[in-house]
Amino acid sequence: MCVLLLLLLSIVTATSQAQSVYLTKPVDALAVTASDLRGDGVADDTAALQAAIDRVADTTGSGIVFLPQGRYRITKTVYLWSGVRIFGYGAQRPVMVLAPNTPGFQSGHDFLGTGRYMLQFAANKPAAGAAIMDANEFTFYSGLSNIDFEIGAGNPAAIAVRFHVAQHSFLDHMHFSVGEGRAALEDVGNQAENLDIKGGEYGIVSVRTAPAWQFLLMDSRIHGQRRAAIHTQEVGMTLVRDEISDAPIAIETPRYMPEQLYAKDLLLKNISGTAFVLGDTTSQHNQVTLDNIFCDHVAALVADPVGGLKSAASPRSGDRYYIVASMTAGQQILGDGREGALTLTLSGKKRLTSAPRLPLSDIPTMPPVSEWINVRTLGAAGDGGTDDTAALQHAIDSHRVLYFPTGMYRLRGTLHTKPDTVLVGLNPATTVLMVQDSDANFIGAGAAVPLLETAPNGHEIVSGLGVFTGDIAPRAAGVVWRSGPRSLMHDVNFPAGLRARPVIAPKLMRSTVPIAQRPDMRASQYPSLWVRDGGGGLFRDVWTADTTARSGLLVEHTRTPSVAYQVSCEHHMQNEVQFHDAANWTVYALQTEEEKPNGADATALELINAKNITFANLFNYRVSRNVIPKLAATTAKGSDNIRFANVHVFSMTRLAFDNSLIDEDNDTRIRTHDFTSFQLRARATQSPMRPVRLPLFTSELKKLISGYRDLSGLTIDGQGTLYFADATLATVAQWDETTGTAKVLTKNVPEPMALAWPGSGDTLLAVDRDKAVYSVNTKTGATAKLTDGGLKQGVQLLIPVGFHNDIGSIQRMVAHQGFVYSGRSNMALVSATENEPRSYFYGLGTNTAVIAGGSWKGVQQSVQLKAFHVGDSALAVSEEDDKVYRVSLDALTHLTATTFIPRSGTSVVQDKDGNVYVAGAQLFVYDRAGKPLGTLEVPERPSSLAISGKTLYIGARSSLYSIALKSSTTN
Repeated sequence: MCVLLLLLLSIVTATSQAQSVYLTKPVDALAVTASDLRGDGVADDTAALQAAIDRVADTTGSGIVFLPQGRYRITKTVYLWSGVRIFGYGAQRPVMVLAPNTPGFQSGHDFLGTGRYMLQFAANKPAAGAAIMDANEFTFYSGLSNIDFEIGAGNPAAIAVRFHVAQHSFLDHMHFSVGEGRAALEDVGNQAENLDIKGGEYGIVSVRTAPAWQFLLMDSRIHGQRRAAIHTQEVGMTLVRDEISDAPIAIETPRYMPEQLYAKDLLLKNISGTAFVLGDTTSQHNQVTLDNIFCDHVAALVADPVGGLKSAASPRSGDRYYIVASMTAGQQILGDGREGALTLTLSGKKRLTSAPRLPLSDIPTMPPVSEWINVRTLGAAGDGGTDDTAALQHAIDSHRVLYFPTGMYRLRGTLHTKPDTVLVGLNPATTVLMVQDSDANFIGAGAAVPLLETAPNGHEIVSGLGVFTGDIAPRAAGVVWRSGPRSLMHDVNFPAGLRARPVIAPKLMRSTVPIAQRPDMRASQYPSLWVRDGGGGLFRDVWTADTTARSGLLVEHTRTPSVAYQVSCEHHMQNEVQFHDAANWTVYALQTEEEKPNGADATALELINAKNITFANLFNYRVSRNVIPKLAATTAKGSDNIRFANVHVFSMTRLAFDNSLIDEDNDTRIRTHDFTSFQLRARATQSPMRPVRLPLFTSELKKLISGYRDLSGLTIDGQGTLYFADATLATVAQWDETTGTAKVLTKNVPEPMALAWPGSGDTLLAVDRDKAVYSVNTKTGATAKLTDGGLKQGVQLLIPVGFHNDIGSIQRMVAHQGFVYSGRSNMALVSATENEPRSYFYGLGTNTAVIAGGSWKGVQQSVQLKAFHVGDSALAVSEEDDKVYRVSLDALTHLTATTFIPRSGTSVVQDKDGNVYVAGAQLFVYDRAGKPLGTLEVPERPSSLAISGKTLYIGARSSLYSIALKSSTTN
């Protein structure tokens, strides 16, 4: 009786929320309507809601669930499978309710991903009896819309939604009443808009997104939290027109973790503590840029607990209302591309005379469902085989708002919109405009044939559709966009292939030719999204990943003010994103990715005659399968007034890019991979290399040999002879100082990443990228793949001291610890493992061994190894952590690490006097206490170091360099 009274009380006292955006249900024969639920807030609707979601996964795979107005009591986690979207409808939004004191939501939260969730975005629906996997970097197209969540009292561990997703997943038009619960959202991903989050310990608590790129939150409100509105680390948190109020802290990052935080038009109200608590401000990965921060009763604006920044004066909190036009915290890049300081800057503080308000959203309102005209009622078949071109063009000509139910709509020509056309789908995975392979209208030479072309200066809306240009259709382009500044493209995907089940596309012609026997059509088509000839507007949640296109996004010949929100461009052979003769764009949270081989040689961002463009929270990524370094992520020519606010250039592999940016006009090169602020100017000062002036060096830098592609893995044997490797050329070589030549020892190690001399004899150990270790005879070049020699008494362990990954990966390898990952993911953790087996690969006749096992993470992406007996210590550097560590092998299964220098790199050595040399963006030099002494500029990005006698050798991509030292060392 008591529980029933509480449930009835929660129904009576539930606050009415924002207006439902779907007053009626759209018609879709392949969607599932969750009609078997009670929806009275008392009966347990968990199983019935899960059954509706399961029905979509079992029939269409990806697809749609319609949830009618009601109050749906949840008693355990509901799992939303990959590609499934739930849309609420009715005069009031449906509400998912966690009743007071629901069993299981009072405690329990070991680490992120093990919380107590009302709803969890998950991977694909598992087979019966198999484990349910959390959403990961392959979880696409999932979403929740027009649904509210309510957490009753007595559920302190409750989290409304776990949202650890990838592209085209979203949350929108939702209210979260968290109350005493922990948070509304945990581990966010992709994008969300129009959220209202009230109460909780946190509003949002999140670590790195599933695919490791940005999260966008727009036009939302977070208020009434007990600890902080947002707790975030490594998310790429991008906020536009959001309000945070009535909380001690607006946004906090843990003390020793980085975040890439960008905010534009952020309103802060009644923040009783500090609005922004910064994380690891010694790290270049930690980037904060805030534009237009409106403050209403903000006690303190910013705090730097680590103290890593040179600080400007923070605005005093005496003013009740004020605005800060700009705040940055992090690595500044000077006009010539060199590193400036890690700095906190504040500018444009202005007192306001009245309470500030946020600007109105620029996103146009969608027409109500009552105005949607179903294209199936106008003759479109959507079966994957019938030619729908004429029916759809007639529909566009006759009606303003067209709705596309689930289906594959085959086109044999271009659809031309009117200036006010609105095209609406609800899932771009299952509602697609498509081309059939080898269609005569799309093959042969000739001008582009786009599937969709918009009207010049129109204000069209295109939302929720996929655009597939086929595999064999060289004249095809996805969309040619000529619309004006008020137009909108939203939730549109340009996929690399169709995966529609027969129930969706019964007449789709499916190729029976094996993939290996099909023609190579990569880069054979025109751009997927082609904004041209004065076109522009608003572009949000757009994903271009079709390798057949020459470019994912090409913007050319336009000055129309435009904004892009959360655009993802991947896997193109030539260019991901291009701006040619284009101006007046703001680009929030652009992400690029290059696969291998799809994109291995692509330029992520190309700027030619581009002007007045801002890139905010730009992420450029290359997958770990790429071992050939790319010269630059961004190239520019003839461009001016290009602002970069937070740039993160990264990979799961070592040394993915030599430069973040190259301006070809001035030969300005930004080697630094992570930075907060840079302004590219057309008349920037030329930046020739600076001469060597450090007293530690007694000669000029000398190039010894060139012609390589990824020269690294330097090591020295007992005679002082230098050896190096090139993984891209399958080469292990020996340097002959006398003749000034390099001798190839072997090409029988497929991808040698790091070398080590085991301390005696004529053998090198070579770590191969494919989880193997080889021995190489330094006299004969004889090569053999080694097997596990087991743990020997008195073993000396060869441990990475120059590596890409985090220090934790090295410590876990030594400690025989590891992780279990979800499915084919290498980032989504399922569980931790103890006592994970390790193998020991010994140098011939020695007790010195490379230790490896499990995922080989850390070892596999290392550059430099060093031998440790128990009790030994040395310096080690991590590219990912931005840190040089002092590491000590306390026991055979325990490696401790303390930060020595906040500096990213891939190799570190010391001379006899204790001076430290770090290979990173340049060669950075420190004294034995870690005090900076200066920088040696190298013509190419240095990757690997070794000292022999008084010679410092530097491996740098194509070449081997040397410079004479005042002091010597023994390696």
